[in-house]
Amino acid sequence: MEHSAHIALADHIRARRIKKQDFARLVGVRSEQLSRWLAGSVKPERSARILISIVTDGVVKPEDW
Repeated sequence: MEHSAHIALADHIRARRIKKQDFARLVGVRSEQLSRWLAGSVKPERSARILISIVTDGVVKPEDW
């Protein structure tokens, strides 16, 4: 599911009406890094994938990337 994790994350952020900069802060990265993840051009490190899973209540799992 590597191709869809970034889409699921973008959908989650949009559906929850979370500002991208606020989500980036929640997972400990700069908004520029989050933008790369959302574009699918960069895969988050394992620790960030775990945090993403926690913050999204398991909607985007670490193994989805």
